[in-house]
Amino acid sequence: MSKKIVIGIAGNIGSGKGTVTKYLMEKYGAKQMRYSKILTDILERLYLDNERKNLAGLAEALRNAFGGDILSKVLEKDIQNYQAEFIVFDGIRKKAELNYFKNKIDNFFFIFVDVPIEVAYERLIQRGEKTDDNSKTFEEFKKDQLRPADRDVPSLKQYADFVIDNSGSLEETYLQIDEMMSRIEN
Repeated sequence: MSKKIVIGIAGNIGSGKGTVTKYLMEKYGAKQMRYSKILTDILERLYLDNERKNLAGLAEALRNAFGGDILSKVLEKDIQNYQAEFIVFDGIRKKAELNYFKNKIDNFFFIFVDVPIEVAYERLIQRGEKTDDNSKTFEEFKKDQLRPADRDVPSLKQYADFVIDNSGSLEETYLQIDEMMSRIEN
């Protein structure tokens, strides 16, 4: 790879964005960056819990105060300063964030990871990534998808360069990623 490749990933909560990212890192040597790192850095500084409600509220407050693409501006500067040929990040949640990357980075590709909501919920509970995930009911999970920080995510699918259907086996998901990468690298 002679020119820096940047892949941004979106998908509903629990869709498998992390699975796709991990595979790209392990098989293709991608380096990971995260929108949520910006937010967790601030939450830690404020001595607040790393829970979905706080992350979502902080993201919306930053967008309202500094513009819909503020997190993309910060992440794009981090990407430009990062010495890696292949970078992957997840967490695009708004059209303004996506547009920022499409306009700022020449070799940018947008992936949408798709999965039925029931499968996403089961994965979220098993994963327990956020402090409140293990105790979340399915109804609470559905409400999370409607928070301002997450409600626009499904509409981003139409802008994807590639859609990964992550509802099957890991092998099926990996095959889709391999096919995508053969197209990106050529």
